[in-house]
Formats: sequence, C-alpha cells, structure tokens
Amino acid sequence: MPNVIIEVSHDHLISQPDNLLARANDTLWPSGNFKLQSDIKSRIYYPNHVLVGLTDSGNEAYEAFVMAHFYLMPGRDDATIQSLAQRIADAIKAHLQEFESEVPVGSLQICVNSTTLSANYVKQYVEFK
Repeated sequence: MPNVIIEVSHDHLISQPDNLLARANDTLWPSGNFKLQSDIKSRIYYPNHVLVGLTDSGNEAYEAFVMAHFYLMPGRDDATIQSLAQRIADAIKAHLQEFESEVPVGSLQICVNSTTLSANYVKQYVEFK
C-alpha cells in the first residue's frame, strides 16, 4: 500500500500515462513511508461521461480535471498524509507542464483525496509458477 488511482476527465489530457504513473510512484518512494517499492501501486482511469459545471452555464471555456484518490494504511499522522498527497498533486502538475503541450487553454483542476484504510484491511500474496 498505497494505491493511487488517477481519474482524468478527458483522455487526451495525458498523452504519456506510463510516465505519469512512474512520476507519481517515484515521488512517493523517497518519502521513506513505505517498506518496499512494490508497495506503491498506481493506475489511471478515463471516465466515459464527464460534465464540469452546468449544462446551461453558457461557459465556452474548456474545463478539465485530474482527480487522484490516494489510499493508504493507517498509522500516519495528518501532516504526513498531507505531505504525501501534496507530492502526488505536484507530480501531476509537473507531468502536465512537461509533457502535455496540447492541453487546451482553460481551467484544469488537480485534486488529491486521501483515504486511510481500515485496520481490518486484508491483503494476500499468491504466487503462480
């Protein structure tokens, strides 16, 4: 653990998703909060239907969002969780600034929500040969 699930409002915003996932994982690892590099997992989803604002708002400006859901095991204080969430937000912003030269002019929201899992969380490893 942790799991970082990134939702992107429009599939053309992230032209290099593997680079974004690597950047998100790479930014969490140096924090020293995880035992193994393989504990950090991330993925990207693109919803089929998205609406930002109201259908009759009359706003012609392009609006988009990147929402990261950050799940981690209990035992970290609020300051640590905030720091980890900020690392993810900063990684997303840096990726967009570096690789996404075709992002349309308009508003882009980057949000990270952290969720601490229950102490009853179950994890199992299965090895296949």
